[in-house]
Amino acid sequence: MSDAATRPAHGPGSAWDTPEAVGRVESAYRADDVTRVRSAQIDLLGSLDGLRVLDVGAGPGIFARDLALRGARVTAMDSAPAMLEAARAEAARAGVELELLQGDASAPPVEDGAFDAAVVVQVVEYVPDAVGCLAAVARAVRPGGSLLVCDTDWTTAAWGIADTALAERVKAGWCATKEHPDAGRRIPDWLEAAGCRIVAWEPRLLAVADAAGDTFHAHTWPSYRSTLERSGALTATELERFQALCLEATAAGRFSFTVVRHGWLARVGGGAP
Repeated sequence: MSDAATRPAHGPGSAWDTPEAVGRVESAYRADDVTRVRSAQIDLLGSLDGLRVLDVGAGPGIFARDLALRGARVTAMDSAPAMLEAARAEAARAGVELELLQGDASAPPVEDGAFDAAVVVQVVEYVPDAVGCLAAVARAVRPGGSLLVCDTDWTTAAWGIADTALAERVKAGWCATKEHPDAGRRIPDWLEAAGCRIVAWEPRLLAVADAAGDTFHAHTWPSYRSTLERSGALTATELERFQALCLEATAAGRFSFTVVRHGWLARVGGGAP
């Protein structure tokens, strides 16, 4: 049995808790297309000066860093020690302070009502019990505080390549690796079931015109390709052809990759309307 097959899904020793995962996520999150989406998502929270914010599933701390740069007092929580170390380094480079906390998104180890706001970004698509997770995070926020939940609807993914049937198979294979491939558009129902009230929505199209440049697609495709091959959804030959078609389309100036990312802002129950 391979080492990858024996790794836990999350936490210490998982595939998420590796230098490779840190490098992949950092490079993707620094890309201009992702940076623009992140800025719009943070805008939903309004003024953050002095607010206590819990970043759940913070990864290498780039979202947490940007919250802190806007004046928030941020606790960056993640299950993986490698991600928390990356967040520590990111905060030092940016000249901001982050409190680091190891914990699981479905049971944050914090006191009820300890934060003014919490953010859950690109997390719930992986969590079997999305409602339970959001309810647990909401308990960490004071009554009337803010809960920002952002995720992707992978069912909207589209690649502008010549073989549209192959592109659809890649999408279907990728969606099959997710607990909730359509998480982005299901968040409102989950938040309401968790006792929260939706107050704002920010849909953003992640749009990429270069399959090989400094973009989300280019930085994440090698990992996605490996996942798809391991899952058996597509063969190595099919994945090689897909990659070649993406590069050919880029060279011809007609490549596109698009997917919708949703940001939903809610108020935690018990406070003023």
